[in-house]
Amino acid sequence: MAAKSSRKSTGKVKSGFWLKVRKGVFRLVILGLAFLFLLVIYSDSQITKQFEGKRWQLPAKVYAQPLVLAEGKALTPTRLRQELQLLGYRKTVKANRAGDYENYGDYFYIYIRPFQFWDESVAAQEIAFRLTNGKVAELKDHVNGEPLQLARLDPLLIGQIYPNHQEDRLLVKLEDLPEHLQQALLVTEDKDFYQHHGISLKGIARAVWYNINNDGRAHGGSTITQQLVKNYFLTRERSLWRKFREAIMAITLEARYEKDEILQAYFNEVFLGQEGNRAIHGVGLASQYYFDKNVQDLTAAQSALLVAILKGPAAFDPYRKPENAMKRRNLVLKLMMDKGVLTEAEYQNQLATTLAVVKKPKIRLSKVPAFMDLVKRQLKQNYSEEELNSEGLRIFTTLDPVAQRYMEKRLSQAIRKVEQSHQIEADTLQTAVIITEAKSGKILALAGDRKEGYSGFNRALDAKRQIGSVIKPFVLAASLEKSSRIKLNKQILDTPMDLKQRDGSHWRPKNYDGKFHGQVTLFEALSKSYNIPMVKLGQEIGNEYIAGFIEAMGVDKVRALDALPLGVLELSPLELAELYQVLASGGLKIKPSAIEAVTDNQGGLLERYPINAQRVMSDSYNYLVKANMLDVVETGTAKKLKQRIPWTKFAGKTGTTNNLKDSWFAGFSNEHLGVVWVGRDDNKAARISGSTAALPVFIDIFEGVNTESLKLGYHPEIEWRLIDLDSGKLASDGCQRTASMPFTYQTAPKEYAVCN
Repeated sequence: MAAKSSRKSTGKVKSGFWLKVRKGVFRLVILGLAFLFLLVIYSDSQITKQFEGKRWQLPAKVYAQPLVLAEGKALTPTRLRQELQLLGYRKTVKANRAGDYENYGDYFYIYIRPFQFWDESVAAQEIAFRLTNGKVAELKDHVNGEPLQLARLDPLLIGQIYPNHQEDRLLVKLEDLPEHLQQALLVTEDKDFYQHHGISLKGIARAVWYNINNDGRAHGGSTITQQLVKNYFLTRERSLWRKFREAIMAITLEARYEKDEILQAYFNEVFLGQEGNRAIHGVGLASQYYFDKNVQDLTAAQSALLVAILKGPAAFDPYRKPENAMKRRNLVLKLMMDKGVLTEAEYQNQLATTLAVVKKPKIRLSKVPAFMDLVKRQLKQNYSEEELNSEGLRIFTTLDPVAQRYMEKRLSQAIRKVEQSHQIEADTLQTAVIITEAKSGKILALAGDRKEGYSGFNRALDAKRQIGSVIKPFVLAASLEKSSRIKLNKQILDTPMDLKQRDGSHWRPKNYDGKFHGQVTLFEALSKSYNIPMVKLGQEIGNEYIAGFIEAMGVDKVRALDALPLGVLELSPLELAELYQVLASGGLKIKPSAIEAVTDNQGGLLERYPINAQRVMSDSYNYLVKANMLDVVETGTAKKLKQRIPWTKFAGKTGTTNNLKDSWFAGFSNEHLGVVWVGRDDNKAARISGSTAALPVFIDIFEGVNTESLKLGYHPEIEWRLIDLDSGKLASDGCQRTASMPFTYQTAPKEYAVCN
């Protein structure tokens, strides 16, 4: 009986133990299922949120202005070749694809790439023309021989406004991808893609086995869906937990979306290379990056190469490791033949081709930081930060890439020459330069530092310094507008003067040369930049009027000080360029702009940036001021400009501030306005003047800028007379110091000077 009782007791213990085990397992199963359920719910919400919203953050692309070719347009062969080089066009014996060109003497044949502009979509086009006497001639369609009114080259990509990461991609639709590209991917990466439900059990088992036997390092074998999940939703952590999450999300993704949607997303997501700090994602951008062609135009061998690069963009980089890339490409081609995607003949034909990656200069992304800074500031008036770095906006700017490149190359050298010629310590001077279209205010080139590509303090926009004598043309213009008695031949006594200030102190202005010149005409006072006549002119017409006049030109809050006619006003180079735009444009207030238009990532126009012009200066008085400024370059403080560039007529004005701290020059031709500032960041005396620093820099830059001479031409309200500078009267035969001056109709002097 005792034995039976003992066996019963033992059986109860055993049954109780297994009952607890079963309950524990059951609870674990329930908890596991609950956890799995919650994981699926979380994964589904994560997938739905991201996959159905904005699937990718697309950087805004910023383009320079395109080169427009038109019959009779001024264009030199050198300028054209520079543009083609920047754009990565390839000079060939036979141009047979977009991005090629031929050049024989003055004859050019260019196979223009297709491009979606803000105002139209342009297909690839073959054009031919000649450059005769520096102008475009015989522009025609090379295919049908029909004459063309104009043609546009695709614009240079000068920068991108990225989100937090530096990914870039060009979105494509699955139906636009060639069949051989799709099949190359499937036979290489996932031949059962259209049969499985997101995961391959064989692949998972293989990965688990490898993971157990290799110290936790996970192995591949993922389906295309798993690869998409890993790249799009998960980190690059290599562990069984990440693999488990990847499998759950892959199954969830397959349950939610069609196979074609998943495949299209994969083609747009996959990483295919690196250019500097820019990550190349998706086959759309990779096709342009490696082959300079749209993805739908790829050959089977090129499709195979893209799929080959997927295995390892660094290991199979066709630029750095062409042997590896070729070997892997040929393996993909072999798989394509084995699976019936290619015939034996097609396989042999594609196998014999080269990698065919294009040789082109690296895109100079964000190498114009000062200009990009201005673009971003102007964009932020209309677009949020989120829109700028995720919506894939396309910004078309006014930048002339050749002028910008040339200016950058000359600028640092020009500043070094100034330092050496004046025995100034090296690297102590700084500069800022702005070049605009004279008539429209479009900003063509901009530099905020002497160093090319510098992305720090932007002096062109943010360095406010006294402008010195560059203000004097506006003092003259204000005087002409205020009083009919003021004419260019008006005589002013250049003698010592003493002005009592509000604080009881006395101000005794001096001329730059430290001399007094007696009776001088207003015309000569501006040409030679005499200070005292300008101060006296301000006293005569009222500095309050001058301040109001300059504010009407676009400057905020100008103080009516006695020293205003000498330029105590502080402006940035950009603000001074806006002020001088009035003179260059013929009396119109035009705010300089860096942007032409903005489109969405599909090319739809979002905003146009038109030129807004308002007349703020009489056309006839603008004519008189420009005539006087032409003489500044002919005989005055800027005559070095005529000596160095005698083939082009400029109007201009030098500017120097107290203690020789700041050097300015502002000048314009018929086509271009340029503003140059040179000085020290610490605002210490630099021992330079407008004619010894800013002017030489302007000259060094404009020696290489092809620009049309300023022509005043005939004006119905203007008449010209030869004036004796010593008396301000009409010059007679014996007068030695004379100048030709313009006058508004019937205001010229009638009396002749008596000269020996």
